[in-house]
Amino acid sequence: MIAIPIILIFALIIVFHELGHFLVAKACGIPVWEFSLGFMRPILFQRKRGETVYSLRAVPLGGFVRIAGMEPGEDDPNGFDKKSRSARFAVLSAGPFMNFVLAALLFAVLGVTYGKTVRATQTIERVMSKTPAARAGLREGDRLVAVQGVRGPVEALRKVIQKNPGRRISIEVRRGGRLMKLSLVPMTSEDIVAKDHGHRIVKIGVIGIVFHAETRPMGLVESLVVGVQETYYSTRAMIVVLDETVAGKLPLRLGGPVRIVREMAEAANVGWVNFIKFSAFLSLNVAVINLLPFPALDGSRLVFVAVEALRRKPIDKRREALVHLVGFALLMLLIALLMYQDIASLVKKQ
Repeated sequence: MIAIPIILIFALIIVFHELGHFLVAKACGIPVWEFSLGFMRPILFQRKRGETVYSLRAVPLGGFVRIAGMEPGEDDPNGFDKKSRSARFAVLSAGPFMNFVLAALLFAVLGVTYGKTVRATQTIERVMSKTPAARAGLREGDRLVAVQGVRGPVEALRKVIQKNPGRRISIEVRRGGRLMKLSLVPMTSEDIVAKDHGHRIVKIGVIGIVFHAETRPMGLVESLVVGVQETYYSTRAMIVVLDETVAGKLPLRLGGPVRIVREMAEAANVGWVNFIKFSAFLSLNVAVINLLPFPALDGSRLVFVAVEALRRKPIDKRREALVHLVGFALLMLLIALLMYQDIASLVKKQ
């Protein structure tokens, strides 16, 4: 059952991205020959409406729109290459922009359906299976009273757990009218925290519980405003982490499709709220990554438009196409390597 929402989210992210390119190209009067979900052959499904063929292809790791005038040797009077630089810039940037829109909408959905968190309580709402909490016998409805003798609000208790990865700790839990004393060893996880005007990766302890949160309802308008705010702050944080990674202040951490699916499944097991949040962050990642100036990505094509504006003359489409072809091949190689790495890591973990 988890596979169905994961597939739907992947499809939604791809469709939103390609729909951005598609709609703006159409608005600029540029013919679009194909709108595809997935790439490479075989073609599983296709239907033509007007000038556009809508298709479903074999490899579901992306999608594309085939826009007139973007391929070498193609000469269409209304093609992409015949349009103004502002029109081409709009077409190229529309894909990542729609991923930002999708993230904002997903955050807004949480606002309308779940509400805004007022405060987290000490009551345990969910215990993850095969975790230290489950092995120690914690149950939903238990109230966490103390950790290592520390009493206080849930944040204080969470900090004590996070500071003790791999070390046995004592906890006190109230179940009904009975106070129970238990012990467990938090699993080791990683988190990115702000430190000395930058960020660093730290080891933290987790025990596999979700605390119940008190919420208040939000209307549609407030939810949309909060969705835009969450999108802005999350994107800014991603850019900061990316900048520090490029600068060598943070280690490079790459994950392929297998790792993404695994983390989506873990988020779904925690609860639908976490799953929707993860999906919004994934859409933001797609937007930010696509804006990077790497060949075959939208960011690289935007760079070509900018260079053309500086040179004040067109760039040879065959040379540009060769750059993007090489970039696409490198991307496929990187995805294959990351998939191998993810599968090897998963097998080793098992």
